[in-house]
Amino acid sequence: MLGEDIFIDKFFKNKKTGFYVDVGAYHPLEGNNTNLLYKKKWNGINIDVNPLSIKLFKYARKDDLNLNIGISNKKKIVKLYFRKKLNMLNTLSKKLAKIHFRNGFQQKTVKTNTLNNILELSKYKNRKIDFFNLDVEGHELNVLKSLNFKKYKPSLLCIEIHNHEEMYNQNSDYLKRNPIHKYLLIKKYKVVWSHEFSYIYKAKKK
Repeated sequence: MLGEDIFIDKFFKNKKTGFYVDVGAYHPLEGNNTNLLYKKKWNGINIDVNPLSIKLFKYARKDDLNLNIGISNKKKIVKLYFRKKLNMLNTLSKKLAKIHFRNGFQQKTVKTNTLNNILELSKYKNRKIDFFNLDVEGHELNVLKSLNFKKYKPSLLCIEIHNHEEMYNQNSDYLKRNPIHKYLLIKKYKVVWSHEFSYIYKAKKK
């Protein structure tokens, strides 16, 4: 949406095949950061809590594993807040739903699982993630905490980090205080690209 896919494609220009994981995948083409990789014959896992999103992925990404489930730090039942069946802003965060959907929204219960469990039960078990895309409207930290970074540590990670205290007012001071940014620093990542609320992190070499 902001040019992330161009940076990502160039970053992996010499890697003919690879493995990606996209949580909050939304749509196989529109605003998608793995479409160019799929065209290069990469494969991976696309996950979204919206059933319609996964129907589209199953049609357009037949070689991928496409799962309709929420991802969190534990297996549980949670509430999904939404305005339309297919919307970039559908969220598990009631706080963000109130910000984004000022004219009202619907809610329903959905199941969540951890990313570790999903990976362990897939054909990609024990395979290092080359690219990890994460966009779940305020639930990102719980998703990150559900991944075993020692085993699956992504080479490159794209994530949205909003200033929820003052929506869409991004500044470096806020980023330094943000728990997602702090968590990724602990996991030995550094920012290599950013635009507005979108950030790309690269794993530091040991």
